[in-house]
Amino acid sequence: MLLNFVPSKTSFAQINERSTVTSPTVLNAELGDVFEVIGAPNIELEVPVILDELSKGRYTSIAASFNIPNSLTVTGVEFNSKNITGASSYTYSNNNLILHVKGGNVSFSHKKSDLFATIKLKVKDFVTSDKTDVIRTNYIKVDGGDIEYSVHDAVANIGLNLLDTGAVAKIPGYANPLISHKFGADPHAMVYDGRIYIYLTNDQYEYDANGNVVPNTYGKINTVTVISSDDMVNWTDHGAIPVAGPNGAAKWATQSWAVSVEHRNIEGKDKFFLYFSNNASGIGVLTSDSPIGPWTDPLGKPLVARNTPEAEGVTWLFDPAAFVDDDGQAYLYYGGGVPGSPPTQEQAESPKTARVIKLSDDMIHTEGEAKVIDAPFLFEASGIHKRNGKYYYSYSTNFSGVREADDPKTGEIAYMISENPMGPFKYVGTALKNPYLFFGVGGNNHQDFFEFKGQTYITYHAQTLAKELGTAQGYRSPHINKVEYDENGHIKDVKADMKGVSQVTSLDPYKRNEAETIAWNAGISTEKSEAPGSLVESINLNVTDINNGEWIAVSQADFGKNRAVSFETNIASTSGGTIEIRLDSPVGKVIGTLDVKPTGGDQEWQLMKTKVKNVSGRHNIFFMFKGEGENNLFNMDYWKFTTSEQSISRK
Repeated sequence: MLLNFVPSKTSFAQINERSTVTSPTVLNAELGDVFEVIGAPNIELEVPVILDELSKGRYTSIAASFNIPNSLTVTGVEFNSKNITGASSYTYSNNNLILHVKGGNVSFSHKKSDLFATIKLKVKDFVTSDKTDVIRTNYIKVDGGDIEYSVHDAVANIGLNLLDTGAVAKIPGYANPLISHKFGADPHAMVYDGRIYIYLTNDQYEYDANGNVVPNTYGKINTVTVISSDDMVNWTDHGAIPVAGPNGAAKWATQSWAVSVEHRNIEGKDKFFLYFSNNASGIGVLTSDSPIGPWTDPLGKPLVARNTPEAEGVTWLFDPAAFVDDDGQAYLYYGGGVPGSPPTQEQAESPKTARVIKLSDDMIHTEGEAKVIDAPFLFEASGIHKRNGKYYYSYSTNFSGVREADDPKTGEIAYMISENPMGPFKYVGTALKNPYLFFGVGGNNHQDFFEFKGQTYITYHAQTLAKELGTAQGYRSPHINKVEYDENGHIKDVKADMKGVSQVTSLDPYKRNEAETIAWNAGISTEKSEAPGSLVESINLNVTDINNGEWIAVSQADFGKNRAVSFETNIASTSGGTIEIRLDSPVGKVIGTLDVKPTGGDQEWQLMKTKVKNVSGRHNIFFMFKGEGENNLFNMDYWKFTTSEQSISRK
């Protein structure tokens, strides 16, 4: 059957209209890849933008948009004026770069090349592993004519390579562990006068008869390490507090583990109180007029001993956590361990070995009866902090018994909440998983929650440094990560990592900075110095074990607009060498070199100076050490930069 179709008038019109439509001209766009870029701050690179040329026509603008990865920042754009007609400019904000060419008769032609523009960039910060980031083109638009640029393949691969600096564990770019020139465990935080002080069980290597590192027995630890910071990245090593043993303040004690330090104004003067564990057999207290010492023993005996009522039912009499409430009343939390050998399931689930008791106004005596804290699967590491009127008791869980689905797993940091500092406390859950989950090396843990400059943090330990050194046998290092809460006031799961926390304030390079104030280092150590200290005259350290190729660095020193013109440092030396001062990284710009002359001895101190190239703004400072021989080149006590104004005022 033959069917006749008669189209309507509109159908003919539509067909006629389609026949006159022309497809847009599609042009290509490319970005150039850049590989083997050193992943360190302010390393510069360039990315070319290559476009097909525009055919003749009347164009009014070209606009190109690019997404810049977080690792990079744009420092400028160089347009190829030989190929471009029109006024060129660019804007850069929130990782978005937009190039503009505008005018009454815009054009882009290939006169000597196909280059449209060159994007100039620099690396923002250290990369902590080799990686490839990508610059992507969002669009390239042309106003006037019927032109489209295809941007599907207009990407630039930027190969960023980890800079091998010789640093171990806390490499540049990381804030964890807090220190890497020594170990430190069971961290406790105390905020005082704008600084955070961290007190650490002083883990040190133990060796067998052949000089091989053996597992940490903890039996030889009788000192406490103190470090402090006002910015959370640069940490000052204040050295070891002699707590127990014949050389310690508390000669009745044999060990000093897991301390807690609090301060209180007594009779118009700030006093500091250090509560320590004499292994697991008792708790002592020392006092001082400063957060770093010197310390004295006011009692000459334990504050809590095995033969006192406070110890009844406590398996391990240790891990004190002191707390001063808003009303001035102080408390002491302590205890741990699992009864039974081996423990029953009930004993594992509910050890009932933690206690809380009031402290007297003088902070060196207890008052009243100790209350039991029934913490599920308690093992050790009593901790306490207050937030929004509620008291958070935290602890490390044990390795005994069978766990149900809702029970905390082994070696985790769990917590309970109460409306009263003496309880009863209600179990909530876990805040921090075992270190193995994050770092691939496990063990026990010990925590302290604290607030610093408006943010809550947790400090804890993990065997990250020991793992990198191949000696993960109980030698621990301190870490800090941020803490966040949900709408119910419950602690969100803490994400432990090596990145750590951000620096909260800049370092002032124009004041006395202790050489043992370190963000990152390679190869050095610290020792007690005979030069007078700045905080306490009788307590001071210096950097030592300085050999060729080793270095120390501080993070984010703010030179401001004053422009430093000279550098000075207190040095003691028998050999001599040089200090090369570099900005931003070990391969950054050299702004000065100090020729270190012998001073006559490793503790014969002399102030040495050198000129530096004008420097302003915010930079990392790397002190690179050079010299001959295998012996210690020199010791470094403190350093500072001076401005031209300071130099004139001294004259």
